[in-house]
Amino acid sequence: LANIAWRLEDAVGTGEYALDSRHRHELFLAFKEALTNIVRHAKATEVHLNIKVHEAQLRLVIADNGQGLAAGGQTAEMDGVANMRARLEKLGGRFEVHSKMGEGTVVSFGLPLR
Repeated sequence: LANIAWRLEDAVGTGEYALDSRHRHELFLAFKEALTNIVRHAKATEVHLNIKVHEAQLRLVIADNGQGLAAGGQTAEMDGVANMRARLEKLGGRFEVHSKMGEGTVVSFGLPLR
């Protein structure tokens, strides 16, 4: 519906690990927020999703080819970014966002697997 192509990369080896329902729910909400931001704000035509497990860490990376974020980083209007960070950090995980105007945005979620 959003006319955005997507590609799933490197989802091998993730099936042998399980997340408890709380971690799964929070990760889902953060992931949903990232996709919502792409659809609403990025003006992207393509999204790449990479999921992998490395050294007992689940790593989920979402990259788009959209317009990127303005230089200077987060603004008061960017509650979604703060919400994603808070969700991951309260679970002992990590959240990172890298972006340049005109070059798209990469959002990374990392969660320890127990």
